[in-house]
Amino acid sequence: MKQKKGAEGRLIEHIEKTFRFPGDGRLLLGPGDDCAVLRHGAGRDLVITTDEMVEGTHYLARFAAPEDLARKLMRINLSDLAAMGDVRPVSCVVGSGLRKNTPPEFTRRFMRALKAEALRFGISIAGGNLAGARENHFYMTVWGETGRGKVVTRYGAKPGDLLFNVGALGLAAAGLEILLRGAAAEKKKYPELINAFWRPEPLLKTGALIGREGLASAMLDNSDGLARSAAIISELSGCRVLVSPGEGACAPVLRAYSAAKGRPWRYYAIGGGEDYGLVFTAAPAKLAKIKRLLPAAAVVGRVEKGRGAVIENFDGKIKSFEHF
Repeated sequence: MKQKKGAEGRLIEHIEKTFRFPGDGRLLLGPGDDCAVLRHGAGRDLVITTDEMVEGTHYLARFAAPEDLARKLMRINLSDLAAMGDVRPVSCVVGSGLRKNTPPEFTRRFMRALKAEALRFGISIAGGNLAGARENHFYMTVWGETGRGKVVTRYGAKPGDLLFNVGALGLAAAGLEILLRGAAAEKKKYPELINAFWRPEPLLKTGALIGREGLASAMLDNSDGLARSAAIISELSGCRVLVSPGEGACAPVLRAYSAAKGRPWRYYAIGGGEDYGLVFTAAPAKLAKIKRLLPAAAVVGRVEKGRGAVIENFDGKIKSFEHF
């Protein structure tokens, strides 16, 4: 007698059919087995990271479409690779915990968007896992290969270095604020802030350039806010980091939103999280080269002898970003 497939079996079958990448000759064994098998070239190192999105912690179901979740899940993971320097993404595995009442169409929409993101960034999805859960959550492990440049870590900042930021500052925090309040007029007025929360752009080319050119002494992606990023560099590099973003670090849309809210823009730029730009330190002697190669890079502080992270030019209270 032929056994009828349950909901999980049908979903796994759909996953296996959806995530086929015949153009990736390195993917020898993909979805359907316990492990993925990838051919790896000589002289390259694998760089692997993982991140997740949990309902009630990273998002609320009332403002999260499956396409939004899929796009953000892919991008926050790739952002970690960008922060390591000259790294080219290769592949990933994806897992989720789903409530029993999750509509099948939700999962199909999620998978379609996830595959589109994978193709957009030139990687394959090699497999994953499914489980039941009280709240929906999604997680990913992604790996890449190093290039010619050295891997950049969080440990190399030195006294005298400058602190730089590339990418948005504070936009995602403002976007989340709008989403949580659910004000339709604000959503319509500030779509750029909403997009900053849901669609951060992993700065893979920027990170690779920084790695190849040896520009940074330390680097990380700005997932938890500038204040927290500075504190991490301080702790791991054994130095004191002074954070002092100038007016040039503020995007016009954040300036407009902050003015409407009666808050200084630094409230969002320093304390807000989930921007996923790159924060790095570099010797002052490299300033001219950085400005030439990365004109969007802004000096947002400096490194000194000592310990801890200090916020300058801001009298307001800063609370390091926490996921809800």
